[in-house]
Amino acid sequence: MTRPIKFLIGLAAALLLAWIWHGPAGQGEKLVNRIDADAKTLVAAAELPGTSVRTERDPLTRGLILSGTANELQREGLGSQNGVKDYARAVEGVGQVRWDDEPARFELPLLAETMIVAALAFLIGFGLATPLFNRRRKTSYLD
Repeated sequence: MTRPIKFLIGLAAALLLAWIWHGPAGQGEKLVNRIDADAKTLVAAAELPGTSVRTERDPLTRGLILSGTANELQREGLGSQNGVKDYARAVEGVGQVRWDDEPARFELPLLAETMIVAALAFLIGFGLATPLFNRRRKTSYLD
């Protein structure tokens, strides 16, 4: 088997495991549910009635969408006073935060983020292992 084939098989295996971790193992959904619960708790701390928060779910992303009636000062805050958006941004793992009346911006789906991290981890491991395990073997005492 040639080296490029071995490399592609290893990369495909890493990507397959990332997909299994994200989808069938349910870790992507678990992360988004945790972000959603934490965001609801922190946005409730803003004590602004009629404001709600939800995560984007089609496709799964780390983005939050705020909705409700709030003026610009309540949304963005002023100086050291936090706005609702600041409370939502404080949640660990949140990607972007927007209000439902703002235009949607592109955000990378969580599955793509997971696969990119898996591919990078594979490439770093491959890059570190190649000089260690792919050295030329001695064929005689004089080599």
